[in-house]
Amino acid sequence: MAQTVASKSFADRIQWEGRVKPALIILVIAAIAYAIGAFWMAPRTAAQGSTYVPAAFSALPLGSVMLVHEDGTGALLPVRVADTSTAREVGFRGVGESALDNTFVLYALTRETSNRASYVVDGIRAPIAFAAIGADGTVLSVTQAQLATTRVSIPDRHQWLLAATPATLERFGVGVGSTIDQSAIRKF
Repeated sequence: MAQTVASKSFADRIQWEGRVKPALIILVIAAIAYAIGAFWMAPRTAAQGSTYVPAAFSALPLGSVMLVHEDGTGALLPVRVADTSTAREVGFRGVGESALDNTFVLYALTRETSNRASYVVDGIRAPIAFAAIGADGTVLSVTQAQLATTRVSIPDRHQWLLAATPATLERFGVGVGSTIDQSAIRKF
């Protein structure tokens, strides 16, 4: 006598309800978590890093300034040029602490200021010093902006400001009495 054997369905053979379905649910949840992490959390985490450079800062044009010390020696400084009011508001906002090392921003004004001027420093992540440079190219003063301040006020009349960390200004010899060669200011 022939026995008929009931054939098992494919779902029963692979144990769909017991093994495959829970594994697929876990895989879908992991993929959603990865997408959230990659597109939402990763940029925020990177922005908190010490080497972070915001796109607005990177968009500032590059240039160079020839600085002449009182003893006659000089240094060619690579700078980011902030020559518009929008660029001056960007400044060092959001730039990571390590990315500030050896980085200069030259605030280039169209004419010499006639009185005290203030600049936005909201969002800086390390102390920044501003060297006020008069129309003749001489560094008149160095003013430091502390963390958690929103603006820094420069009391001297100036046509340019050279901004960097205090240690960077000191390392390159930028101080009162130094001069910049106005004909050697380049914007690339």
